[in-house]
Amino acid sequence: MAVVSDDHAHERFCAEGLSLPASASPRVITGDEVRQHNGRGGENFWAVVDGYVVDATDMVNSHPGGLKKLLTTDAAGVGASGKAFGFSFTRGRNAHFPQTGKSFHEGVQRFLSGRGEPFLPPVEVTFSSYGKVVILGRLQS
Repeated sequence: MAVVSDDHAHERFCAEGLSLPASASPRVITGDEVRQHNGRGGENFWAVVDGYVVDATDMVNSHPGGLKKLLTTDAAGVGASGKAFGFSFTRGRNAHFPQTGKSFHEGVQRFLSGRGEPFLPPVEVTFSSYGKVVILGRLQS
């Protein structure tokens, strides 16, 4: 789905298509593991954005769309693909403002350029006044 509004992030900032360097070894996280971190009962809240698993716990109380909106991020039909874990900051009806998409894209680039054994280290992406997410790895395909 193309973004038609100038106030939404451009699809060129979609992080899903970024190439994985040969030296990079991101942690691969299953959908079941993401679902276990559902933000309920004081648990961490993990979400998937453009195929990357993020810890979004810091945003649970500060997301401008509210807790209910944030907790539906991983649900089928919410993201750009219409499938579970299909959310994107840059595509679909939930596309965000340009700086949000750009910040996440740059964060994924930093994540992929990291060095770590056995996996790439997590990377924080801060969104002004709304908190941060921490990129943990890639969703298992």
